[in-house]
Formats: sequence, C-alpha cells, structure tokens
Amino acid sequence: MVRAGHPAPVVIEPDGTPLTVHVPEVPPLGEGGGRVFTPAVVELAPGSLLAHCTTGLFARRDRADGQDGGAPDTGLEHALAATTRPLRELCDAAVYRMAPVRGHDAVLLLARTRALPPERLAVWTLPTDASVVGTARRLAERQLAAWDLAGAAHTTELIISELVTNAIRHGEGPIQLRLIHDRGRLLAEVTDTSGASPHLRHARDSDEGGRGLYIVMRLSLRWGVRHSRQDKTIWSEQGLDGGAMDAPAGLEAFDVDQVPAL
Repeated sequence: MVRAGHPAPVVIEPDGTPLTVHVPEVPPLGEGGGRVFTPAVVELAPGSLLAHCTTGLFARRDRADGQDGGAPDTGLEHALAATTRPLRELCDAAVYRMAPVRGHDAVLLLARTRALPPERLAVWTLPTDASVVGTARRLAERQLAAWDLAGAAHTTELIISELVTNAIRHGEGPIQLRLIHDRGRLLAEVTDTSGASPHLRHARDSDEGGRGLYIVMRLSLRWGVRHSRQDKTIWSEQGLDGGAMDAPAGLEAFDVDQVPAL
C-alpha cells in the first residue's frame, strides 16, 4: 500500500482487532515533485478488512478545535469491528457514525480478503519462446476440462494466445500463466518481467497486426494491467454461465493459430 495525501488505511483483523500498518505519508499527487512512494507490504489473513478513505470522512461536527480534517480515530475502527457484516452495511454504518460535515466530500472504500482453495488455481512457468503459445493453449484446455468448463475453452485460448504472444515479443524473462476459477468467473493472467504496458491500437484494414488487445477487450468482461517492483501482469476476466462462454458476434471465425499478436 502507498498513500498520497490521504489518511493511512485502516486494517481490521478477522476477529475485529485493529492492525497497525505504517504507510509512509507523502504529499498529494501533483505536489512536491520528485517524491518517492515507498510501499508498505503486509500479509493479511483471510477475512481481514481494509478501509481506504479520504480526509473528508474525519471532518467531524463535534471536533473540539472547530477545525476540519484530521487523522483517523477509533470511531472508524469501532464501526468496522463487525468484520463479517456485508460490506455495504459496514460502509453505511461507518459513514453514519463518522457523520461528515456538510460541504465536505468523503470517500470510503472497503475490501475484504479471502483465500481461494488450491484446486481453483492453476499456475505454469513458461520460457520466452514462440513455441510455448501452443503449449499455453493446451495447458489451459486441459485445466478447463478438469474444471468442467470446456465450453469456455475456445474464448480462453484466444485470450491466452494474445497475452502470451505479447509477453514473448515485448517482455523479458520467463512467463507465468495463471488461471483462476472463482464464483462464476474465470481469470487468465500472464506475467512477464517487462515494465512496459500494452496500448490499445486501432489497426487499419491493411495492417497485419495490432488487433490483439482489441480481441482481448472484446472477449473479456474486463481486463487490465497491474505492476509490481519486478514485473507486470496483464489479466482478463470472463463471466461464466453454466460453464459456457461464447465469443462475441464477429469473432467466432478466428482461428487461434492465425489471430494476430498484440
């Protein structure tokens, strides 16, 4: 976690106990150029609650000094102690308790951690060689069959072909392919050691390539890129309806061996 001008996040352990996490404070984005954002890294147990908020949440009517703003106090931690309640209810209760003064915008974002059972996760490490694109498709096909998701295989293979090919052409080091089956959705992630992010291109009719990310976008409910200190991951999320996922109209005719790379 890092922060830029906002209060430090509030972390509540599964039993309702506040967890102190020191996140270095730096000025808001756009102020104090040249700042280094040092992240705080902490391992959280499943069921932990994270609360990210803006300073407006602490502009209390009952502040003795009559000044707005301030740092988080135990009021928010107390409001979030019932960690098993639905997040929407917790959020409403916390905002009601903190009662921002009129004229102050307040943002509160809650998230709860949870762990996936090992059988819902598949991970492979592949070399940066063009021949592994076919290997990646076959690995995905077998895994989806094991999950009884054979109906999603064609779409998933298209997505994986594009993401793995992009990692080979523009990335560095070994590639990690990860599939996650969770709550009616399927996530495909490809990680490489390059920090460069892909860009959505508008290929012309005469271009031989440049359509790969557009295909990933069309086949996904959502997609994105996340960075770490050592690498980047491009991910794609598909929705599953009874274990099947059909390609959008206009993409059924693509052959996975001929789809252009990103």
